[in-house]
Amino acid sequence: MSGTAAAEEIGTGVASLSAWLAEVDPALLYEAPSPGEWTVMELLAHTVEFLRYWPPVIVGIAAEPGLSFGRGLDDAGRTGYVLAHGGDPLESMLQELSTAGEEAQATVAAIPAAGWEATGVHMEWGELTLPQIVQRVLTGHLAGHCAQAKATYDAVSRRKVP
Repeated sequence: MSGTAAAEEIGTGVASLSAWLAEVDPALLYEAPSPGEWTVMELLAHTVEFLRYWPPVIVGIAAEPGLSFGRGLDDAGRTGYVLAHGGDPLESMLQELSTAGEEAQATVAAIPAAGWEATGVHMEWGELTLPQIVQRVLTGHLAGHCAQAKATYDAVSRRKVP
């Protein structure tokens, strides 16, 4: 993986998610499939948050190989953003998603080739190469939440069928 490839993958994921959102019933984006599960809008807020959080961490690892990284599921930054923005209007969330995606693309594309040889040490996953880290926390994470958003929407929309 290179910075260019990672940036393209992020751009494709954000574009695909945005295109899908243009075709759904916005009213259903605020409904949870079951108690305790995130709505599509909460998943989008989480996506915006991690697209902003992880690129600087990745740059830090590229610059300082062996750096420790990671955060828990209950991290205040992660959960706080979802709580604060999970009910935002779709149009503003789409703008935030676009901006966060563009920022993430520019940040990872700017990592020098030598940085892609670095490794970091995650608090649970252990030592990973920079491409593995990018896949887990950015590109794969984005793809996973795109699929989760679609499954969440499908579950909510099936309840609406008379």
